[in-house]
Amino acid sequence: MVRKIICVLVFVCAFFTIKAQNSDEYSYLFFEDDDTSKTILKSRADCFFKNNEYSGDFIKGYTLIGYMLQPEFIYRPIDKVEISVLWNILKYSGKDDFSDYKPYFRIKFSPIKKLSLTLGRLDGNLSHSMIEPIYKPERYYLNNIENGLQCNYKTEGYRGDLWLNWEKFLFWNDPWQERMSIGHKSELLVIKKGETSFFLTGEALIAHRGGQIDLSEGHTQTLENGALGFQVKRPKLTYDFRFAQYHAIDPTDDIPYIDGYAFYNKMLLKFYDFGFICGYWYGNMFMNFRGEELFSSKAIEPHNNKNIRSILFNELYYSKKIQNVFSLKVGVNSYFNILNGEMEYSYMLSFIYNKCFRIRKNK
Repeated sequence: MVRKIICVLVFVCAFFTIKAQNSDEYSYLFFEDDDTSKTILKSRADCFFKNNEYSGDFIKGYTLIGYMLQPEFIYRPIDKVEISVLWNILKYSGKDDFSDYKPYFRIKFSPIKKLSLTLGRLDGNLSHSMIEPIYKPERYYLNNIENGLQCNYKTEGYRGDLWLNWEKFLFWNDPWQERMSIGHKSELLVIKKGETSFFLTGEALIAHRGGQIDLSEGHTQTLENGALGFQVKRPKLTYDFRFAQYHAIDPTDDIPYIDGYAFYNKMLLKFYDFGFICGYWYGNMFMNFRGEELFSSKAIEPHNNKNIRSILFNELYYSKKIQNVFSLKVGVNSYFNILNGEMEYSYMLSFIYNKCFRIRKNK
C-alpha cells in the first residue's frame, strides 16, 4: 500500500513541476498532440458516476463510481516509431484497494503515413467506435485497457481498425482457459455533398476461450457478432442503420441460440452543448458477449430467455469542454421493452481532465 501511495505522489509532484515550468534545463509547453513532437507527457484524470437502475430479466442494476488516472510518457526516437508507457490507476469508491494499478507498454510503428501497427497496449475501447449492442460503452470504466496487436489505416475517405485483444494469458497447467477477442471496424466515405456525408460501415467481433495446456474442464467456445449498414452525418444530425447478426462458431451447453439477427436504428441530434439520441432495436435470438446486455435475447435465468427483443432506447446528455483541458458530461439513458412494457434507465456524471505537454531541452 505504501508503494502505491508513493507512486501516486510521484505522479502528482511531476504534474505540478510541469505546471510550474521552472526547470533550468528543460521547458514544458502545453499543446494539442499533433503526432510530431518527440517527447510528450500526457496527464488524464477521469472521475465518474454511473447508476444503472435495471430490474428486469436480462441484467440487474448496479452503480459505478470512482476515478481513473492515466499518466503517459511518449517518446518518438525516429519519425516512424512511437514508444509509450502508461500507468493505469483505477479506484472504485467504497472498495478498499485499487482495481487496477499497473504500467502498460506499447510500440507503434508507421511504415507509411496512413498506416500504423501496434504491439502492446491498444488504442481500444471507445476508439473502436462500435455500436452499443456489440461493444458496451460502459467497458470504458470496467475494462479500459486492451493489450495485443492492432492495425489502423486512415485516409480521407476510409478508416479501418483491426485488432486482437488478448484478455487472459495461459501457461502450462493453469486452472483457467485463455481468452481473446478479435475485432474489425470499417468506415468508407461514399458521398460527400456540402455538409452531408454518407458512409458505408461494417464491424465484426469474435470472442474465443479455449486452450490446450490448461487444467480446466471448460470446453472451447467461439462466438461472433457482426453488423453492416450505413451512416449519414451532418453537423448537427447523425443517422445510423445496421443489420446485425450473431453466430456461435463453437457453441457450449450454456448457449441457448446458435444464430440470430437484429436491426438497429439510431438518430443523434445536437443542439449547442446538448445531445439527444433516439433509436429502435429489434432482435431475434440475438446474443452479444461484449455488448450492452439489454439488447441480448439471453436472460440471467435461462427460463426467462426471450427470442424476440424489441426496444426503444433514448439518451439525453449535456457535454461541455473548457479550453480543451477539462470536460464534463451529464446524461440519462432509457430502454423501453415494447413487448412487455418494462422500462430500464440509467444516469451518469463524469469530469475529465486531459492535458499534453511537449518536453524540450533548453539550449
